[in-house]
Amino acid sequence: MIKTITWIAALCFSICANIAHAGWDLIPNRGVDLIVIDPYIQMHTGPGRGYPVFHVIEKGEKLHIFVKRTDWFKVETAKGVKGWVKRSSFVKTLGLEGQLTAFTGPGREDYLNRRFEFGILTGRFDTADSLTTYGAFHLTQNISGELKYTQTFSPVANNKLLGFNVVHKPFPTWRISPFFTLGYGQISISPSAALVQPKQRKNWLYTVGTGAFVYISRRFLMRIEYNKHTLLTKREANEEVEEWKAGFSVFF
Repeated sequence: MIKTITWIAALCFSICANIAHAGWDLIPNRGVDLIVIDPYIQMHTGPGRGYPVFHVIEKGEKLHIFVKRTDWFKVETAKGVKGWVKRSSFVKTLGLEGQLTAFTGPGREDYLNRRFEFGILTGRFDTADSLTTYGAFHLTQNISGELKYTQTFSPVANNKLLGFNVVHKPFPTWRISPFFTLGYGQISISPSAALVQPKQRKNWLYTVGTGAFVYISRRFLMRIEYNKHTLLTKREANEEVEEWKAGFSVFF
């Protein structure tokens, strides 16, 4: 079961990572016009070193950049030749008004100002294995809202939890940034039985938790988290469940 959960988490994160890493990004204002002052720039037929060089852009030529894919830019020369150029080739490229243009990849500044985040985490929900996916929207560097879905797997019961969390990061600029969560949601409990079918039940719950984000590089984060869930029941005492999990996230 753990191997299955790990495989599912790896597959989901791989899809998400490819979207973040290899997605197409539009250049603002329908493109950028530049002047090359490097000795020359090599133009490839596609966005990668595996694509052959078919044209060389000389110093003083004008370029128009359309889109970007990871570290590669689709460009067109003044003569109408279209191709792909690696970001590192634009060392001394200038704007039309002579200003220096910096083409930096996603980094720490993007991490601090991120708006959207998606992640996959695995761990233990009480005595059961768990798989969690979440999406987050950052209101500020300190505050974000998250929608989470958790599925647990065990011989006793398979549970589904859907909840909304508010996350507070007191030190968002730290590379290892602690956070605190407060959330509310609903859990659907489906007991397993060989001879009889116990009744499925649903409970509202609230969650408090803590953890840490670890900025890795580019658009990737590691997330470690502990949650304490309180299930609101009709009995005299509510149920409390502890949860530990860890995983990876990408941001946009």
